[in-house]
Amino acid sequence: MKLPEIRLRSSFLLNGAVIPLLLPSLQDTGNEVAATDEFIYEKVESYNVAWEPYELRILSAMCEILDLEFKQNMIDAYVSPFGYSFSDPMIISTKYSADRFIDVFTHEITHRLLTDNTKIVSGPDRKILKSWKSLFGDEHSFKTLVHIPVHAVLEYIFIDVLNEPERLERDISFCNQHEAYADAWKYVKEKGYKNILEQLKNSY
Repeated sequence: MKLPEIRLRSSFLLNGAVIPLLLPSLQDTGNEVAATDEFIYEKVESYNVAWEPYELRILSAMCEILDLEFKQNMIDAYVSPFGYSFSDPMIISTKYSADRFIDVFTHEITHRLLTDNTKIVSGPDRKILKSWKSLFGDEHSFKTLVHIPVHAVLEYIFIDVLNEPERLERDISFCNQHEAYADAWKYVKEKGYKNILEQLKNSY
């Protein structure tokens, strides 16, 4: 199985565009250090150190359980002082501890695998969303719908692969603060992550 090379890095162009927009709010909290090059570079290093021992197990596991391969052979993940993290382009916030970063990055790289793989590349027509609606129901909000498959993969990895249930508990606790994410976890718990993963595998 071919796995992509993951490059966790910083972009001075991205940070140069983002930091001026964030400085007023950072100054209000007295956390201006979060916008410094030194702080960002330290985060990149700590994230890389944390990710390295997990990378092969996590990437291999998600590809195997879904019978999918990443479309790209190299994925750049930019560590930047955004408030949120997202998968395309891959942006990871500097706000996490190194340990929590493992959970967040696994979440975002799962989004990438589900939507950009050698079997399907999600396009403007969003065919993959139609498929997920047929699998999981069309009553869900967009954000809930796209997180049902992600959360199913997370539960499999945290429990069956890493045997670290505290990661699952922490993620569910965090998601309980956000209705759409909480609804996705509720669905996964009701239907069972193994059933959902089997549905996903067959749909691809």
